[in-house]
Amino acid sequence: MNLTWTLLLLLLLELTVFASGLPFSRRHIDNPRSWVPGGQHRYCDVMMRRRWLIHRGRCKQINTFIHEDLATIADFCTSPAVPCTSSGSLLSCHNSSHDVSVTDCFAKAGTRPPYCHYQKKDSIRPICVGCKNGAPVHLDS
Repeated sequence: MNLTWTLLLLLLLELTVFASGLPFSRRHIDNPRSWVPGGQHRYCDVMMRRRWLIHRGRCKQINTFIHEDLATIADFCTSPAVPCTSSGSLLSCHNSSHDVSVTDCFAKAGTRPPYCHYQKKDSIRPICVGCKNGAPVHLDS
């Protein structure tokens, strides 16, 4: 009986974790910036794996981690609406009212799971978010 429950829990975990709509905060918020073993040059390799952004035989090509709290990002949802550039389902997005600290992770050419390797770029820049009901749900490119 324990094996049955274990298998059921693992199935539910897979359905939850690997759902295409991972919450915005899990995909994009890292505040305060996480410490990673092996030094900050490994930040993207570790964080992409830690956040389950590598799965089903694919390395996610690009992801951005924002080093601000979710409440700060949610405040951007109140700024004037602008057209989204990378979402087919959202009609409007919102520009940040100030620059934020971010780390962009880019998959290196030829990288393959399960050991996806990334190049990172740290910057302070504006971002654009798509929101639903006053909460960020999409980071627009």
